[in-house]
Amino acid sequence: MISPNKIISLEVIDIRYPTVRLGMAGSDPRHLAPNYSCAITVLRTDTGLEGRSLIFTIGAGTEIQKAAVEALKPFVVGRNLEEFIAEPGYFAQALAEHHQLRWLALGVYRMAVGGVINALWDLWAKRDGVPMWRLLASLAPKTIVQCIDFHHLRDALTEDELLGMLESRLAARDVNLARLEREGLRVYSTAGWSGRPLAEVRKLCSGLYAQGTRAFKAKVGRGQQYDRARALDEDRRMLEAIRESTGPDALLLTDANQNLGDWRNAADYMASLADYKLLFIEEAIAYNDVLGYVKLREALAPLGIGVAGGEQAPDAITFKQLLAGGGLTHCQIDGARVGGVNELFAIVAMAAKYGVPVCPHSGGIGLGQLVGPMSAFDQAWFGSDGRWLEYLEFLQQGVFLSPLVVRNGHWQLPAAHGWGLEMEAEFVARYQYPEGPDTADSAEADRIAAEQPGAPPYARFWR
Repeated sequence: MISPNKIISLEVIDIRYPTVRLGMAGSDPRHLAPNYSCAITVLRTDTGLEGRSLIFTIGAGTEIQKAAVEALKPFVVGRNLEEFIAEPGYFAQALAEHHQLRWLALGVYRMAVGGVINALWDLWAKRDGVPMWRLLASLAPKTIVQCIDFHHLRDALTEDELLGMLESRLAARDVNLARLEREGLRVYSTAGWSGRPLAEVRKLCSGLYAQGTRAFKAKVGRGQQYDRARALDEDRRMLEAIRESTGPDALLLTDANQNLGDWRNAADYMASLADYKLLFIEEAIAYNDVLGYVKLREALAPLGIGVAGGEQAPDAITFKQLLAGGGLTHCQIDGARVGGVNELFAIVAMAAKYGVPVCPHSGGIGLGQLVGPMSAFDQAWFGSDGRWLEYLEFLQQGVFLSPLVVRNGHWQLPAAHGWGLEMEAEFVARYQYPEGPDTADSAEADRIAAEQPGAPPYARFWR
């Protein structure tokens, strides 16, 4: 007999925080004035359980994401949580491959599927009374395999191959997980946002370095297609500010948010910054330029600069091409971009097969709560070599009931059940769109973006 855990409602909450008023924190070469926002999916059961997930957005457009999640309500409300737990793979495929809705393909629809699936995983963890990292890392190998849709992946990874990989690592998983519980997961700080005053960058980096953080990322290439000399000067001043305020053992990472054009231009631009001994350049070119990533990795290898990507890659098939083709030295999953935990299992497994460390993207409100447990899953099964977890120091305290904790440069595995995405009631009341009194103003963000150094000439049409 199926136990009572019938899903009785699906609600989506639209949160829009005015990040542009935080000294340009969050700004990058392509998103010049983002307002960190999210569509929060809330599933409730007849037993009083509440499952949450979050899809990160940056202001305008959140209403579109909200509508996409709500379109999935008929396929979830009325179902029993135990149906999902029994067959998580088929349940996820039923949404992602719905014979009508799949025509919308990737992007907003795929993210909506991920939002619903991740909320179901939250219900599962809360039913069992465990944090999400504990649930994910303790799954049996056969369960993990059953979660994945291998239909377009078998030329890179098969069911039997993954099952063998996992079963051979069971003992190591337990040892690794015990270590992660003691030490946590190593983090890097995205401190060098585009347009952030250098005095703020120095203060932040010196403080984080004193607390144990040993890797720092800067945005690069803002406006390089219009004024290369100005862009390089801005990047050098940012990298020097980070270097001067930390120490010789601190790693420097860079991120262009797809703003360096084709791979030839990207390679030439990064060669101008090679003296900083960079660990990698993230999203130098378009997220789906697979051939370009392969060429870029080959071009930058003699300079010792790695190539990271995946933050905006919308599905496991795109990751398959990037990983199997040799385009990445660092794989950057995002907890809210693809079709949820199930698809992330596939990506993490393929990265492990091809020996590419997973360094999740969490540059957004709530993304740390989503990718931290996935990183714990990856590092429990496949080790911590080369792994770094992105961490943002803002929008935690006063936002989440269980804010993330970093100690000695390591993210501490949380105790909160599920993802830990429950927010402070006051924060929700202030920033829920459109009724909240302090919600972000999209027109304000457009004006600020158009006025930024390096803004594209077409930005004038935003005002």
